[in-house]
Amino acid sequence: HHELAIVSSSRCPRRSTMPPTLSPAVDAAVLADRRDRFLHQLGGAAAVIPAAPLVTHHADVEHAFRQNSDFWYLTGFDEPGAVALFLPHRPDTRFVLFVQPRDPEAEVWNGFRWGCEGAVEQFGADLAHPRSELAQRLPEYLSGAEGIAFRVGQHPAVEPLVLQAWAGQLDRAPGSGAAALG
Repeated sequence: HHELAIVSSSRCPRRSTMPPTLSPAVDAAVLADRRDRFLHQLGGAAAVIPAAPLVTHHADVEHAFRQNSDFWYLTGFDEPGAVALFLPHRPDTRFVLFVQPRDPEAEVWNGFRWGCEGAVEQFGADLAHPRSELAQRLPEYLSGAEGIAFRVGQHPAVEPLVLQAWAGQLDRAPGSGAAALG
């Protein structure tokens, strides 16, 4: 993730708000093939894969950003805080991204964001929503999945949402216990 620092006349550094070029190493067809293979391996389970967050030290200094490898391998999306859903049980919306929306003012300080439109147009998501809508929309997307693939203990901002959505689905399932054992 390379960014161009620009110094304005007031000497305040800001990052480029120009869209980055996609790396030739991130070919859209390769990413689509990876996602198709992953979705096939999931069977009837859904997968929730969060991007890496920004990590700060000394209260306001950010470490260099490094994307979550699983997230990067399947999406090619190099922005922090996003969440990818892989939903083989939903044929029309198998790959959904929750991302930070475009915000020209924030982009002056934090760099370019692809937003929801870019997530669909440039990264092949079937749908994209603002990250702020994850808690509201996650239960609907997970509804009907036979299970959930999620790395417990690694994503404290997303884990409670996943567990709550899954618990709600189990509560609505028939009393056979099959969903809990699946």
